[in-house]
Amino acid sequence: MEEKEKHAQHSTEGDNSLAKDAATRVLSLVSHKLKTPLSIINGYSEAILSSVKPEEMSSFNIKALEDINKQGEKLSVLVDKLVRFANISDLLPEDLVKTDVNVRKVFSDTSSKCILRDDSISITSSDNTIRKKAPTIEVKCENDTTVKADGTLLAIAIEELVDNAIRFNNNVSKKIRLFYYQDNGKDVLAVADNGVGIREEHITKIFHKFYQIDDFFTGQIEGWGLGLALVKRIMNLHGGNITVRSQYGVGTIISLVFPKAADDKKLKSI
Repeated sequence: MEEKEKHAQHSTEGDNSLAKDAATRVLSLVSHKLKTPLSIINGYSEAILSSVKPEEMSSFNIKALEDINKQGEKLSVLVDKLVRFANISDLLPEDLVKTDVNVRKVFSDTSSKCILRDDSISITSSDNTIRKKAPTIEVKCENDTTVKADGTLLAIAIEELVDNAIRFNNNVSKKIRLFYYQDNGKDVLAVADNGVGIREEHITKIFHKFYQIDDFFTGQIEGWGLGLALVKRIMNLHGGNITVRSQYGVGTIISLVFPKAADDKKLKSI
């Protein structure tokens, strides 16, 4: 009886693993198949817009081309995220290139990138005026602070967290803090915001693929719901973990907890 139960358990685990591998392959295939037609759509629409004179086309046609180009660019960004997710899903811990990464530089570089491409929702105030203000980002970290990590993957993880902190934020004045501290010898990198917060029932689900909370924005947030799943994957590759503290309607703090140096060496030897 025990033999049968063990066999059934191993069989189920094997089936789950195969299903995950198949899903990742499909994701990667679809992503790459979309890239070529999207590049053609974006390239031609941009070329026509840059070469045509206003009097040569109707205002409707110009508006249509502008919308095609704008939406094509947005879709290209989403497809790039799919490709990135599929590529990182295929990595193993031994594939990482770990160095002493300067934490303050990663915080500053990713924050600048996220602010530059911020296309978040404008807020309509009580007097019916539209106000859109650049997020305020505060970095609290010593200049020489480093963490042992794969620099490229760490930058991706912080970028995803800052992007979420900006996009899922209905405050007119968006405030984000990036800070570093040590907890029992472990390096912790945290991103805090004054956004909508996360309901308790969602916290266990937010790291699932394609899961997206949209309480305040009613479908207006663009994305696949892969950002936090990607961050979780990156931390798993590092042998670390993620913690979430959130108060609904007040804000959220998501922390990346890296293993102690001794724990990291043990992980490599397993």
